[in-house]
Amino acid sequence: MRLKTLQSSVARHSDAVCAVGWSSSDEMVSCSDDHTFLKWNLVTMEATKVTNLADTTFPTSMSWFPRSLTRGENDVLALTSSDGKLHLITRNGKIEKTVDAHRGAALSAKWSHDGTGLITCGEDGAVKMWSRQAMLRSVLAQFASPIYSAVWDGSASRVLYASEDTCYIKALKTQVSPIKWKAHDGVITCLDWSAASDLIITGGEDGKFKVWDSFGRVLFTSASHETPITSLAFSPDGSLFVIGSFNLLRLCDRAGWSHSVERLDCGSVMAVGWSPDGTQLVAGGSHGHVVHAHLIEKRTSYRNLDITQTKTNLIEVRDMTSEVAREKLDTRDRITKFSVAHDHLVVLTSKQIYIFSSKNWNTPIIVDLKEGNVSLLIQTEKLFVVSDGGSLYSYSYEGRYICEIKVPGTGGSFNESNTALSNDTIVVRDRNDYTKVHLFDPNTGKVQGDGMITHTSDIECVRVSQSGALNARVIAFTDSSTSVYVSLVNSFGTTPRTAKIGALIEQLCFNDLSPMLVGLGDGKVLVWPVPALIFVDRELLQKAVIEKPVNGLGKFPQLINFSDNQVILRRSDGSLVPIALSPFPSALLSYTDASKWDQAIRLCRHIQDDVLWAVLAGTAAQQKNLYAAEIAYGALDEGEKVAFLADARSHPNKDVRAAMLVLLTGKIGDADSMLERTGHIFRAIMLNISTFRWNRALEVAIKHKTHIETVLGYRQKYLDQFGKRENDQKFLDQLSKFEVDWEHIEEMIAQEMQKEQ
Repeated sequence: MRLKTLQSSVARHSDAVCAVGWSSSDEMVSCSDDHTFLKWNLVTMEATKVTNLADTTFPTSMSWFPRSLTRGENDVLALTSSDGKLHLITRNGKIEKTVDAHRGAALSAKWSHDGTGLITCGEDGAVKMWSRQAMLRSVLAQFASPIYSAVWDGSASRVLYASEDTCYIKALKTQVSPIKWKAHDGVITCLDWSAASDLIITGGEDGKFKVWDSFGRVLFTSASHETPITSLAFSPDGSLFVIGSFNLLRLCDRAGWSHSVERLDCGSVMAVGWSPDGTQLVAGGSHGHVVHAHLIEKRTSYRNLDITQTKTNLIEVRDMTSEVAREKLDTRDRITKFSVAHDHLVVLTSKQIYIFSSKNWNTPIIVDLKEGNVSLLIQTEKLFVVSDGGSLYSYSYEGRYICEIKVPGTGGSFNESNTALSNDTIVVRDRNDYTKVHLFDPNTGKVQGDGMITHTSDIECVRVSQSGALNARVIAFTDSSTSVYVSLVNSFGTTPRTAKIGALIEQLCFNDLSPMLVGLGDGKVLVWPVPALIFVDRELLQKAVIEKPVNGLGKFPQLINFSDNQVILRRSDGSLVPIALSPFPSALLSYTDASKWDQAIRLCRHIQDDVLWAVLAGTAAQQKNLYAAEIAYGALDEGEKVAFLADARSHPNKDVRAAMLVLLTGKIGDADSMLERTGHIFRAIMLNISTFRWNRALEVAIKHKTHIETVLGYRQKYLDQFGKRENDQKFLDQLSKFEVDWEHIEEMIAQEMQKEQ
C-alpha cells in the first residue's frame, strides 16, 4: 500500500497553508495565511476561490462538522486563527459566528464525534469546551505554556491534550485527576485519537512519532526524523495514519510500521486531513502548496486469491495456484473499499457496489449505493453488511437489499472490532455503553436470540462463530482486562449464559469453516477447538486448549486471519507470520458434525492426544451420544464420569437421562428444576441431598408432601458424622412432626427405585 500524490506545479496560495479539510468525499478545501479560502478539483488540481477572509485572520486549524451526522455534504466548519478567535463558517464561506476564544493565537479546534460540542486550545495554555453554537461551556485545563493540539475520544467523554512534553487525558463525566505521562523529549506539536481503534498518536519536536493505547502505554516509537513532526491524522477507520514533516508525507499502519514515504516539494506539511471514506487525503505545505494523495496498491488475500488495487478504479485478481490466471476488474467510480471471502469479491465505490463471483469475473452484479461514505464492509457465507456510520445495511450476493439494522445510541462508529457477522446473527457493541452487546438478525433487522448481552466491564472486541446452526451459535469477546468470555446467542428464555474461558488475550478470530476460536496475547497463540465446551464441562475445556508460543512478534502484533488450519499474524514491523496448526482437531469436528462417531473414535485412538479426546467427550455429551462420551472420558481417566454416563445411558426414562446430562455440565439447579418439572420428585430430592443442598431438598419434599422423612434422615446422618446438632429451625419444626425410621426410609427408597425400573 502506498500514497499516490498530486500537486499543482504552481502554488495557488501565496503563503503557508495551515488549514485543510474535506467538505465531501469529492471536494477538498484549503485556507492559507494569504486569507483565501479555496475549493479544489481533485482531477486537475485546479482551485476556485470561495471567499476572502479578513486581513487580520491567519488560520491555524480547520475542523468540519461530523459528516455522519449530516447525511450529506458538510455545512459548517470550525476555524481557529492567530488572533485568538474561533469562527463558524459555512461551506460557501459565510461566517456564521465569531467568538474570542483565547488570548494569543487559537491553535486548534476539534468537533466531537457526536457533534454536540467542540474543544479549542491556544497559546494562552487553555483548553476550552464549547457548545454547538460556540457558547463557552467550561475551561478544561490551564497551563503556563501553549497547547498546540487537543482531541476527543470516540465516545466524547474524554479529551486528550499536551503541554510541552507531557500528554494528559481528562475524563469529562467523572471528577478524577487526569492521566498524564511524558511522551516526548521535546515539545509535542500534534496528536490524534482514533474513534475506531481507540489508539493515540503523538508527534513532537524531537522528530519522533509514537503510538499509545488509551491508558498512555507506548506501543510504538519511531526513529528520529531530521525535522520535527508538524502534522498527523488517523484515517476514519483507524487502520492507518499519516505523518507530515518537512517535504515528507509518511503513511503508517496503526501499529506504527510504515507502508510508504513520499518525498514532496511543499515545505513543512502544516496540516493533513483524510476524506470521509478514508481513501484520500489532503495536505497543506508551508510554501503555499496543497497536495492531494490517494491510496493505491491496497492488497488482501483469501485462500488462493490475491487481490490488489493498482489504480483508483482498477483491481487485479491473481489466482496463486496458477501462474497465468489474472483478471483486471475496473469500475466506473473511485474504489473506496473491497473485501474477498467465500468465493465472492465485493467492491465498493463512491456510488455503487460491485459483486464479483470467483466462478465468473466478467459479469459482476452492480447495485447503487445509497450512501457513498461506507466505513465498514463485512462478509459471511450468504450475505454481507455495509455501514455508513449511522446504520448497518445487509445485502445478498445476488445484489438484493435485505434490510437496515438500526443500532441504539448515537456515539462511536462501527468497525471490525466492535461488529461481527454470521449468516444468521450480527453482533454489535452498544454505541454509548461499552458493557453491552446487541444481537440482530441480518435477514430481518429484528432482535436475535436473547437480544442483548451485558458484561461487568467494557467490551473491547467481539466475534461470532461462522459454522453450525443458530442454536449452536457462539459469541466470543474480550473485555478491558483482556479476559475472554463466550456466550450463546440463544439461551432459550433464560438469562444469557456467559462464561470466562481465558485471560491475557487481546485479539480473537473464529475459523471460517469450523467453531474453532483462536486468541492472540502474551506472546502466544491459544486455540479453543470448541469454546462452547465451557457449557458442557469446564474441566474438558481446560484440557481441549492448544497453546503455541510465538516469539519475536513485537509490542503490537495483529491477528489477521484464521482459515483452514493456518493462523496468519502480522508482526509489529509489518511482516506476515503464518502459524500452522494440527489438522486433526478440525478433522475430528467434521466427523462429529456429520455424526460419524466410529470414525471420530478411531481417529482419537490412532492419535492418542488428550485434546482430541476432550473434544470428542464434550461434543458427544452435547449431542447426547453417551456411548462415545463414555469411551472418551475413559481415555481421559475420568472414572467417575464414565460410571455416571453408564448409569445415565442405562436409565429407561428419557427425562431422567436428560437431567443427568445437564447435571454433568455442573448445572445442579437446572437439573433439579428439570426433574421436578417432569414429576421425578424423588430424583430431585436425592440430587439435592447428594449435593448437600439441604434447604432445597426439604423445600421440594414439603412442597410435594413426600420423602420428608428421607431428607430428615440423611440430614441427621450428615450432622452425626461431624458431631454437630441440628440448629436450623426449618428442620427442627419437621423433626417435631416426623420420626426418623431408617427401615421405613429404606423401604420408600426401594419402592421408588422399583417404580423407576
